[in-house]
Amino acid sequence: MKKITLLGINARFTHSNLALFYLKMAIEDLPYQVSHLEESINQDKFKILAKVVKSQADILAISTYIWNRDIVTFIFTALKKISPQTIVVLGGPEAGYNTSYWQAREIKPDYIIVGSGEAAWRSLAINDFNNQEMIIQTSNYSFQEINFPYRNEDFSQLKNKYIYYEASRGCPFKCSFCLSSRLDQKLEYKNIDLIIKELKVILSNKPKIIKFVDRSFNADTKISQAIWKFINSLEIDTKFHFEIHPALLKEADFAILSKTPKDRIQFEIGVQSTNPKTISAINRNHHFQKYKDKLKKLLDIRNIHTHLDLILGLPYENKDSFLNSLNDLLELKADVIQLGFLKVLPGTELASKEEEYGLEYDSLPPYQILSTKWLPFIDMMFFYDFEDIFNHIYNSSRLRYTLAYISSQLDRPVDFFTLFTEYLQDNFEISNSNWINIFYTLRQFIFETYPQIDKDLIDDYLSWDWLLHSRKNNLPDFIDRQENHNFKHQVFQALKDKEDNSWESLLGSKVKNLNNCAFFVARSNKFKKNILNGKTKALLFSSDLVFL
Repeated sequence: MKKITLLGINARFTHSNLALFYLKMAIEDLPYQVSHLEESINQDKFKILAKVVKSQADILAISTYIWNRDIVTFIFTALKKISPQTIVVLGGPEAGYNTSYWQAREIKPDYIIVGSGEAAWRSLAINDFNNQEMIIQTSNYSFQEINFPYRNEDFSQLKNKYIYYEASRGCPFKCSFCLSSRLDQKLEYKNIDLIIKELKVILSNKPKIIKFVDRSFNADTKISQAIWKFINSLEIDTKFHFEIHPALLKEADFAILSKTPKDRIQFEIGVQSTNPKTISAINRNHHFQKYKDKLKKLLDIRNIHTHLDLILGLPYENKDSFLNSLNDLLELKADVIQLGFLKVLPGTELASKEEEYGLEYDSLPPYQILSTKWLPFIDMMFFYDFEDIFNHIYNSSRLRYTLAYISSQLDRPVDFFTLFTEYLQDNFEISNSNWINIFYTLRQFIFETYPQIDKDLIDDYLSWDWLLHSRKNNLPDFIDRQENHNFKHQVFQALKDKEDNSWESLLGSKVKNLNNCAFFVARSNKFKKNILNGKTKALLFSSDLVFL
């Protein structure tokens, strides 16, 4: 019996490769011995090669993406030198939609599967991996007919990893930068009863997170609403991740989602740009202003973690335009705003228009943009630093209260991040920065840039954010206040002397956790009003606050 090794090289350890599970199930009734090997791009490529060689595979199938193409190239090229009789089959978007790269190599894979590959893979297997053509592109099975990808024994392998699942394939939209916009990517759904049945199997194994890979999950509202209602009915710790389009949200969706247990659902939403000309150029048929109110209504629910995406380097987007797009999202107060750099993917419509748009990009994966007609490289360099700083101080949530207050004082919140990035560029190397350096420098920047803001108020906000999200020892000088020490001493002394039982009755079971809490005394009256409900002091426990 011939041996097949299915190899996935993921971007992170916590990721898994859904495609390999589909391939395994597609040939489960055929006389092959199939092993499943998943590694990470962070592992030593020679050690991965050693595992592949040790598997003694007659056929090696590798799932290929922009993040692993180089290591995939090394693995199969080296394997062909060590074991030339081994048949190598490549699939995945970076194989099927970039076939010229593989065909031009001196050492080539034996076969490349284009597009969704269950039918092509099974056909190869039935024919003992003997096919006249190197490039294999065949019509796939109906998505409804494709086997559920997971067997019970697979879930032990997937422990502590994302469990990927798809209720649909394809996408109703034709965004020019995305491979899902291709004409060969038709939109198909599973039956809702089948989806619920399969989800129940996954949930019986108590996964930490189920990540739906549907490109626009709520394109069919009947299916998305049925799944969200099902999720609401569960008593579990599992989280669910979806990519949705906010323009498609309906009143019934808000009614369902408002009842979702807190943090049960995570949404990723690709806004990409709020510039109407840019949106039109990339074939998105919903402009931001048409769905802004829906997006705000979703974010106002506050029980769902929401992640908004922008793409830097799209047509007609210059530096000011991109900052305007970011400002539009900042005003919505999303949990996370990801600033991504355009990847000009082979096989996309955008790649075919590189001359028209003056797109200059890295010729190696992930094909990241370098410059466009509207965005010279010098501006792109600014955004390399800007993104790093934005992730440190916004997406980390470490400065949530400070940023909320400062943003409330500005006409354009984005200007704060722009000015701070420029300030940091003038003071030290951002790429080598760490949280403590940024925190100290941020305080100095605020004092110099916004002298009208009360310093005690800023110190209160910065102290509050630090104590909520960072370590409680070795505090910065301006946080390690004498009044905080006096407050702590007062509480401990009262408990020790038993002179004031009010502390014990107030804190109850929290008394035993006092050594691990932070003691805070506000100086600014405005801070006391805004944050402490008019109180002066607070105890900050890991999961609770007490105002005094």
